Amino acid sequence: MKWVDFGGRTSQALVTGTAAFGTWAFLVNHWIINWVDGDAKRFVTPALALVLGAFAFVPLLRRWPGPWAKVGALVLVLFTLGELRRAWLRHQYAVEQAGGPSIALFHPVTTTDLVVRHFEVPLRGLGVPRLRVVALSDLHVTEQLPKAYYERILRELRERQPDVVLLTGDYLSRIGRLPLLEAFLGKLPRGRYGTFAVLGNHDYWLRDARVAELFPRAGIPLLSGTCTTVPATGPAAVRLCGTEKPWGPALTRDTVARAGPAAAPLLVMSHTPDNVYELGELGASAVFAGHTHGGQLRVPLLGSVVIPSRYGRRFDLGHFTVDGTHLFVSAGVGADQPPLRLYCNPELVEVDFTDAAR
Repeated sequence: MKWVDFGGRTSQALVTGTAAFGTWAFLVNHWIINWVDGDAKRFVTPALALVLGAFAFVPLLRRWPGPWAKVGALVLVLFTLGELRRAWLRHQYAVEQAGGPSIALFHPVTTTDLVVRHFEVPLRGLGVPRLRVVALSDLHVTEQLPKAYYERILRELRERQPDVVLLTGDYLSRIGRLPLLEAFLGKLPRGRYGTFAVLGNHDYWLRDARVAELFPRAGIPLLSGTCTTVPATGPAAVRLCGTEKPWGPALTRDTVARAGPAAAPLLVMSHTPDNVYELGELGASAVFAGHTHGGQLRVPLLGSVVIPSRYGRRFDLGHFTVDGTHLFVSAGVGADQPPLRLYCNPELVEVDFTDAAR
């Protein structure tokens, strides 16, 4: 078996290698990452990388050239068209990643470099000068991160003096860490008008009712496909709903209709941003989500690579305006499996809603 020199087939191998990596990322994002955590998921993810990685070396084999470079080129064209569409949509949605320091190229590890992303958004019908909402997502509480980090999260929350605190899911990855979560919730600063929560996929995958039971016991209502109203100073009352689709109860039009006057702003918690189009049709003024971790392991210039979303990297991180609905996607504060962030700060999302009529 002879290997060619660094000529045409080496460049072909670069094409097939890039196509193989893109295919791996696509399959992981749209399929494997949504599997329940377990041995199958841990085995298939690297095994698929090995199989597709081997594909990159086929053009280097003189005895088996085949049409692989053409196949790789076609795959790259398709991915390029998809990325162009994603870029166009993000331009249409006027994505904004406000606040937080820029990440130094030679300081890639950002696991505990907490930032607060601050946004200001006018909201029709609010009725008060300002309503401050602080959202915390993807806690993934673990003993592998220092206690001082969790104390800082609590301190930052307290210093923001929020009117409303929203918790948007994925609090645990292992049921043995339940006491850690209970202790965290016990210390969690409360919003002036309340603190509310929904569950995420990891919370459901644990299949243990004790996770959900912690929240009402801590005085934090779980809005699992339900709604409530958040009283504000003066006559205004903001509608607040939660959906746990596709893992748990979804939000229905009837539920939203019973939540209060249609003219009142509607805020929705959804662990995944994938629900934004459906929630927009239900009249959501703003949606708070997480789930993506902002990619967690980002690449300079390229950004996120693995994102658990059927829309790929479209809603990886930041503030989007999707057909009139404000979508805030948090990178979350936790990092588990692995407990590491690269070029991706953990974050709290702070939104000051102001009355659009003022």
